[in-house]
Amino acid sequence: MVSDVFMMQNKFTDKKKSIDFSLGNLNLSLDLNKNVFLKELNFIKNINNELFIIRVENKLVPKNKYKIEKVSKNTDDNFTVISIDFSQNFENDFFKGRISFIQKKKNIIDFIFQLSARWHKDIPKKILLKFPFIINLHKNKNFLKPGDIFDGKNRIKKGVWNLHEYPPSIISDNLGIESLGFEFYDQFPWQANYNLGMSEAISSENFEKFETEVQLTQELTDIILMKIYTSFKGREKIFSLWKENTRKRYDLRKYHDGNNRWIKKNYLQHFMFAYGEEAFDYKKIEFKINQIIKEGKQFGGYDSILFWHQYPRLGLDESNQWQLYKYLPKNYKTIKKIVDICHSHKIKFFIPFKPWDIRSNESLDSHAKSLEKFITETNIDGFFLDTMSSLPESFLKIQKKFPSFEFCSEGTPREQRQIETLTSSWDQIGDIRRNFKVDINSNFFRFLFPEHPLNLVSRWSVGSDKDALIKRAAFNGMGMVIWQDIFGCWLPFSIEQKKKIKSLKNILKKYHKYFYGNNSIPLIKTLSKKIICNEFSNSDGKQKIYSIYNFGSNKINGRILKLPIAVIEFKQIYGKKVNIKIEKKQNTLYLLANLDANDVILVNIKFKI
Repeated sequence: MVSDVFMMQNKFTDKKKSIDFSLGNLNLSLDLNKNVFLKELNFIKNINNELFIIRVENKLVPKNKYKIEKVSKNTDDNFTVISIDFSQNFENDFFKGRISFIQKKKNIIDFIFQLSARWHKDIPKKILLKFPFIINLHKNKNFLKPGDIFDGKNRIKKGVWNLHEYPPSIISDNLGIESLGFEFYDQFPWQANYNLGMSEAISSENFEKFETEVQLTQELTDIILMKIYTSFKGREKIFSLWKENTRKRYDLRKYHDGNNRWIKKNYLQHFMFAYGEEAFDYKKIEFKINQIIKEGKQFGGYDSILFWHQYPRLGLDESNQWQLYKYLPKNYKTIKKIVDICHSHKIKFFIPFKPWDIRSNESLDSHAKSLEKFITETNIDGFFLDTMSSLPESFLKIQKKFPSFEFCSEGTPREQRQIETLTSSWDQIGDIRRNFKVDINSNFFRFLFPEHPLNLVSRWSVGSDKDALIKRAAFNGMGMVIWQDIFGCWLPFSIEQKKKIKSLKNILKKYHKYFYGNNSIPLIKTLSKKIICNEFSNSDGKQKIYSIYNFGSNKINGRILKLPIAVIEFKQIYGKKVNIKIEKKQNTLYLLANLDANDVILVNIKFKI
């Protein structure tokens, strides 16, 4: 390792303290005259904002109190570090800090801000930090918050996520070619000192007002850790870099265990409400499982059935969720019969678990034992975790005894451990019945972890909102939950909607390796301000599927996408038939289409590799 105090471009002097340096694809210019000012960052010029402002008990630390102690460079074969050490005295308290830029990869730079305090009489004070340079970046005309796009006039949100991994905010040059991404890793638990609230703050409207409180010791403490991503291939590359870097922190081996991967092709799940007339024949006193399976063919055929027999009857007497099975005709034997019929049609069978029905004399371990007995006696395939987004350790052990048994949660997992162990979930929207509209946007979780199947559901949606739900599923290349009997409220899909779902399922099956490929990217750049597009691709790059949505109020006819390489074949595979063609102009290929307002189409393109 080489370590030296250095003068970059001979600009670091006592009279004019400024440094310009490059790390990989990142070029920075800093002014160290009074405080640390960021002057330039790649194509972003004339920033001239302080990196940080410190307030002690609501008193602003003056700029002239900062003293630059040292600028140093450390390097070896694996990384390069440029650091700036500073100190300051303020009202009998003494602070030391360090700002570091660390390059491990050419296009990913870590920015770390560290701070320590030696308190007068060892009495800690309240410290608030503000970061003006981030505020200024936030005001850049080309700044996009995570999931945002430009619609021609404004920034609008078209991407959503439900996890503690926040995608980078992005600034691109005026041509949209060179891009910078800014990520604040939201460490769990939230009590971790650094980045406390930063990831959420940078995506909010009032970021300029954001301050974070930190607790300091006499040792340097990480206060802010920001990753800066650089790209000369547009914002799509920023997402790919972030995706690759993020996934490295996760142990995803469970997803690739060959013993229990049928859940990856659980495209359509039917919610079977046991007490409703869709499911039960009250004259014959039997379940209408054969009829349900038959009617399911109108949707393309169910891959799994969730048998719901508890809520809202749970609580009418002292019976717990397992004892309620005694009210079914022939108890467990009824379930076993239904399961056998489902298996004869290659349909998997789920039962639910209610974490809110754990009595004082019960535990998760006791429920796990009940589940083991249930699996043995009925041969069920999966357990639906109602209201949950994590897999308890007691249930996790069940997969060691029954390797093909699967779990699906109602909520999408958010933290690392949850994602690593719980390998399927619902993408549930609009749980509240009234005043809800189904929006068509991109689900970032689905693209970050494509091996984690999500099934889209909106239980109370009717009419046009059901149409939008199907479009949203198609746009994100995900399966659905077919739930028509909402605890006695009958909200069926129409014949036309069933045809659309059937078509979608067939497409998901046929192009599975592309829809669930690890190279898929959400919200790629389009050539129309009212068009958004997701790109689905696996590692070979020979084929891509583009899901294209016109969210405007007018028909769009013209260039939709700029294509990367020569095209062998192209065709529309889903949605209302439109005219699409490939145009070549000045050695550049374009995809053209005439797309009605509020329409979603899927286009498959084969490329010449």
